[in-house]
Amino acid sequence: MGTSRYDKPRPLRSSRLFRLFLIILLCIILPYRLFSRIQQWRHPSAGLNLAYATLLFEDSAHTTGKDADAYFVSVRMLNYQLLHDPKTRTKKNIPFIVLTTPGVDMWKVAQLSMDGATIIPDEKLDTHWIQPGQSRWQDVMTKLRVFELVEYDRILFLDADTYLFKNLDSIFDERGAQPLKTRHKKPEIKNDEARLPDEYLFATLSEVTQSLHTYPPLPMSYFNAGFFLLSPSIELYEYYLSLFPLNRFETIYPEQNLLNYAHRQNGNMPWSRLHYSWNIQLPSMQDVKEGVASVHAKLWTGGNELQPVPQELRERWEAKKLEMWEYYSNGLQQQRRYEEDWKKGLYGGPLHRHMRYGSGHR
Repeated sequence: MGTSRYDKPRPLRSSRLFRLFLIILLCIILPYRLFSRIQQWRHPSAGLNLAYATLLFEDSAHTTGKDADAYFVSVRMLNYQLLHDPKTRTKKNIPFIVLTTPGVDMWKVAQLSMDGATIIPDEKLDTHWIQPGQSRWQDVMTKLRVFELVEYDRILFLDADTYLFKNLDSIFDERGAQPLKTRHKKPEIKNDEARLPDEYLFATLSEVTQSLHTYPPLPMSYFNAGFFLLSPSIELYEYYLSLFPLNRFETIYPEQNLLNYAHRQNGNMPWSRLHYSWNIQLPSMQDVKEGVASVHAKLWTGGNELQPVPQELRERWEAKKLEMWEYYSNGLQQQRRYEEDWKKGLYGGPLHRHMRYGSGHR
């Protein structure tokens, strides 16, 4: 029996080949897109330019007694914890920026640069008009200059007297650490204030006002400006500056009260709330046992009668300082060597490896 021409296999038509190609392509792309979306949802900071930052004043060079250079040592320790300490260092190679005012000794700037910090020299803002609660707060408005660093997408600002217990990298992925659209409530729009940006990011935690407190601490509408996450913005920075002459806030806590006014909860740019476990002021050992990631306190002192620093925390700070000296091999002798070299005019180029000027600085 002969074979019919109808029994021969038919070639696939081009349209069927195209449909098959599309199906294969979709089977590859869809899972990838889904995975990417999940990763973006879980890690919204992926691909962003992130940084940690603090501010070092020259005032610390003029302290005496056991507090001599305490803030400089604390900045070095913060740098060590953020960049080098295996227990707390960044896993994402996030840089640590140290803003320095003009009077900071150059041997200190050189030392911090050698330690790995990114140094950004900055000018002070004119704040002769403020009446701070303590004279050493006269220039703290300079902290606002961190908002000029627009080459970064997100910055976590930490006061120099911050001590870490845990890695902080995942704070950038927090729900509260994402930009918000600016509100447009007309009663809150002031004609004598600069224009608000279309979106902003300012996230922080409630103030803690007493050493004896619960954990988690009670939420407040007022925050402490020693630990906050921001998205740099020249427009936002200009808005802050526009508030200087308007008498809208008490200057006893200068930058803190300005920021609390600018980001008041009933205003058009309310602050976002970070999880309470990231940082706390007036820390207790109970806070540490409960798992707080960092504390904001001068752990090199005993505090005072109303706000004592727990002895165990002071001992941990001292132990970490010794660990840092050991890491840097020569410890205090290395620090003194840089000071002596500078006085002798032997200062060379190491500083410039990590020193630069941020854009938009005045």
